[in-house]
Amino acid sequence: MSYSIPDTVTTKGPFRPMRFEATVEECIVTHGEIPKDLAGGFYRTGPSWKRPTKQGTTPLLAMDGMVQGLVFDNGRADFRNRWVRTPKYLLEDKYGRGMFEYADGGFGDYRDYGYGEVVRTPQNAYTPQGTSSINIFPFAGDLVVSGELGGAPQIIDPITLETKGIVPWAPALSKGPHDLVCFGDGTFCAHPKWDEDTGILYGWSYSDTAPYVSMKYVHPDGTVESRDLWDAPYNTVAHDIWLTPEWVVMPFQPFIIDLQRNSKGLTVFGWEPELPITLALIPRHNLQGEVRWIQTDLPAQYVMHTMTANVKGDQLILDAPIFNTPPFPMEQDFKEGDQAALFFSNAASYLGRWSVNLTTGDTTAEQLSELPSEICKVDQRFYGRGHRYGFQIGGQPKKRGMRMDSLIRNDVDKVTEQVYQIRGEGELAAVLEASFAPRTIDAPEGDGYIIVPVSWWAERRGEFQIFDTHDITAGPICKIELPFHMGWTPHGHWMDFR
Repeated sequence: MSYSIPDTVTTKGPFRPMRFEATVEECIVTHGEIPKDLAGGFYRTGPSWKRPTKQGTTPLLAMDGMVQGLVFDNGRADFRNRWVRTPKYLLEDKYGRGMFEYADGGFGDYRDYGYGEVVRTPQNAYTPQGTSSINIFPFAGDLVVSGELGGAPQIIDPITLETKGIVPWAPALSKGPHDLVCFGDGTFCAHPKWDEDTGILYGWSYSDTAPYVSMKYVHPDGTVESRDLWDAPYNTVAHDIWLTPEWVVMPFQPFIIDLQRNSKGLTVFGWEPELPITLALIPRHNLQGEVRWIQTDLPAQYVMHTMTANVKGDQLILDAPIFNTPPFPMEQDFKEGDQAALFFSNAASYLGRWSVNLTTGDTTAEQLSELPSEICKVDQRFYGRGHRYGFQIGGQPKKRGMRMDSLIRNDVDKVTEQVYQIRGEGELAAVLEASFAPRTIDAPEGDGYIIVPVSWWAERRGEFQIFDTHDITAGPICKIELPFHMGWTPHGHWMDFR
């Protein structure tokens, strides 16, 4: 069937779907030149609308995942984008129509997320509902693309972007909020961290019923260490972690997931600020060892994405953009029938710091910047070793949210920042999450390039801007142009070929 693109907040402006697969070899450079020492790929994934759900609606998180890849070699860049051919994608491609009806897909307003339970039919009875549209990261020589809830991660070829099937360690994964519908239908997190030396991937699954979190340490040979956290305090949205030399630090925050909320006419996500922020310090090197639980006296806050983690003496220092409320539309601010702008239009976050006294457990919070910011990245070679530098996208306050128009380089030791504005006032573009690429494989932490995707959606063109981390205020050293609209993507990573 053929469809018109619906006029909804999830399909227009920066979220206008990129419904085609493209290959652009030897991309055009409109400014500067591509550094010849860049050898690897910059990969991203995101939801892209292909067809309506069975209900005829367009919830963002029910849309099929689409991977984008920009591969560098000797001063040349090649771009590709491909659909992630999950079991859901293949089923709907076979029938040529939407095959899933969602508990949060028929409200017709801000409550439609596409994460709720689906109606099972003879045709979709054994097909996972996951879309692999949240993050993509390197692991054991391949790329792994994950959707967080509703299906196992998929393996993606780093050159062709071909979907090679689910990860071989999928049977070791735990279920998320949804019941398993087939063998290997476990879920995996959106933001795992890894150890560059051992290759171990530190991940987890989470659910709205106990055990709320199941830890998964995945080794390069596919061996998976597992532990259910039966003493987890409540059903938090376990979206991200910090990694230190000794611990996986998982924050339990009052942004919760509960599929039963749909039956009450509410979103699957909820904000319950009376719940205490609790930190789980989970041992990295002995998963079955003692987990230290630190119940804090912090005010109700929300960290969606972590940045740097450092241990100095008896202080655990956790830096991240901090919201006062999550940037997701919920019943506190919206009513039935309301259409809600997405993410950073709903709330603003500012770089902040949680400091934990490891002797007493006392925890304090402070704000480190007056500049709104989010979607932060670090030099991933140093995951778990401590970081001095972080990179974010930020801008200015805008109504209840924030305008994301600038690249930011943070020095968390000196608590300073460099800022470069990418889009000017009145320019229509989405400045998306950046990724760091090292200058050489053994370069010092934070020494290299930061690559920023920019969707100039009003002009129907895409762009990648490359900055030298020595001084981002000097502006991009290179701009690579795509001659078409570049679809919205929340997350991605650099994969080094050197």
